[in-house]
Amino acid sequence: MDFLEPIARIAEPVKHIVDGYTDAQQGIDRSANKTLEAGTGAAIGVGVPVASAALAGAGSLAGYAGMASAVSGLGLGGVTTAIAGAMGSSATGAAATAVVTAAVGGPVVMGAILVGGAGAAAYSVYQLGSWIGKQMK
Repeated sequence: MDFLEPIARIAEPVKHIVDGYTDAQQGIDRSANKTLEAGTGAAIGVGVPVASAALAGAGSLAGYAGMASAVSGLGLGGVTTAIAGAMGSSATGAAATAVVTAAVGGPVVMGAILVGGAGAAAYSVYQLGSWIGKQMK
């Protein structure tokens, strides 16, 4: 099923924009629900790998190991590598995630950024679709 992952990553924002469009046509606003759904999904996507790393015996590094797994699972490895590069690091992959995680204040802060970012992205894309729907109405 790995070959379907890129399609699934494209499908989610498309679904939000279409939902925003159709909801605006009907006079409905479900932006809060979309934000909550995306944030909850990201929280699970962050929490499960961190807990798994802790159970696997990563000890005090469980937060960093889990964060690297979560970033990879969310498809954000390239983003963290780019951010680490902008910070002057040549690290890639999990090491880049560790560099960025340490720079922002640790795994808890990085987790909050990922969850908040997922919610904000879903809200923004939904609102874009809603705006288009209102313009077309």
